Amino acid sequence: MGALNWSEEITKHNQHLFKESEAKNKKWNDTKDNVKPLFPLVPASEMTANPMHTNWLVRNILERGSVNLLFGEPAAGKSLFGLDWAFCIAAGIDWEGHPIKQTDVVIIAGEGFAGMQRRLKALEIKYNQPAPARLFISKSPAQMLDSTNVQWVADTIADTCPNAGLIIIDTLHRNMDGDENSSQDIGKFVNNLDIYFKPLGAAVLVVHHSGHGEKQRSRGSSSIKAAMDGEFCVTKNGEAVKFSCTKAKDFVAGRDLQFVIKQVDLGWLDDEQEPVTSVYLEYMGEALPIEKTAKLSVRDNNILTSLRCAINENGSVPNEEIKTKFKNDFNYLNPAKVILIEDWRPIAYKSIDSDSKTDDAKRMALKRCRDKLLKCNKTREYDGFIWQIC
Repeated sequence: MGALNWSEEITKHNQHLFKESEAKNKKWNDTKDNVKPLFPLVPASEMTANPMHTNWLVRNILERGSVNLLFGEPAAGKSLFGLDWAFCIAAGIDWEGHPIKQTDVVIIAGEGFAGMQRRLKALEIKYNQPAPARLFISKSPAQMLDSTNVQWVADTIADTCPNAGLIIIDTLHRNMDGDENSSQDIGKFVNNLDIYFKPLGAAVLVVHHSGHGEKQRSRGSSSIKAAMDGEFCVTKNGEAVKFSCTKAKDFVAGRDLQFVIKQVDLGWLDDEQEPVTSVYLEYMGEALPIEKTAKLSVRDNNILTSLRCAINENGSVPNEEIKTKFKNDFNYLNPAKVILIEDWRPIAYKSIDSDSKTDDAKRMALKRCRDKLLKCNKTREYDGFIWQIC
């Protein structure tokens, strides 16, 4: 009898489970057409039938919705580029011949709020207009590894400027309490950008430092570059600042550009009634290509030094033809001078070592060195004149 009761209980339990399953299936069948898939799939044919047009903020440089890295060594001017782009995008000004699309811009500033104020004033002077009301700057850095903090920053941006097209994080180090050499920390940093900033529809520009002793790569884990849609490098050689695109995931990288950092009087006075100055980038055109050649020898450097001394002592201002034809050579040299090759030659001969005793030997040694200096982009020659360019 107990066995029978047990069997009946099992049967009743199975019938209950069956009825419960039927009810769940009925509920699903009644509502499945109204349920939004959690993992949507799109046919490839639909993607090609409805092409997406590139939404440039700065044409051929910054695309809306992309994640980008801008790196360079200290004092090379990397933050100046980010601030210049921010000013132009928020103000609706084309940037050095690149058309822009006007939107709100947010800069998450990790340091130098007072310096930012001075640089904004310098840009007002450069563009002859007030700083744009659509440019917003934080007074403190953000903790970009803390998802709660990133969510708070994203909510603040959405509430303050819902049309933000560009968010600049300057710098990575000051906005990330983690190890930039750790691919895990960098992965978390980028993941937070994807989760909280991308839904805003903005491009993200991360300002970072170059590697120790390696100007051509960013500092830290190689996963930083791997995660970027675009990467830009800023290097400084003397007074010349070069801007290069070192990664272009879905666009063709443009030519390298050359700038100088120009100092300007802001029209302000400090506590001691001294003029306050700041700087901005002045565009000098496309950067001149540098051929990869062997390093200069001791003799080459001695001859180059003799040229520098000769120009300083006996050089003259270049004529209008030379200044027009080679304007990029003279825009950042102060003073800008040239010298006749014939006037420099006897000075150069004195710097050639004693192994070249005859005039013919010295002439040949000087000719080889001049050719090498030209190939190394150290000098330029035209119409009997020579000058140093870097």
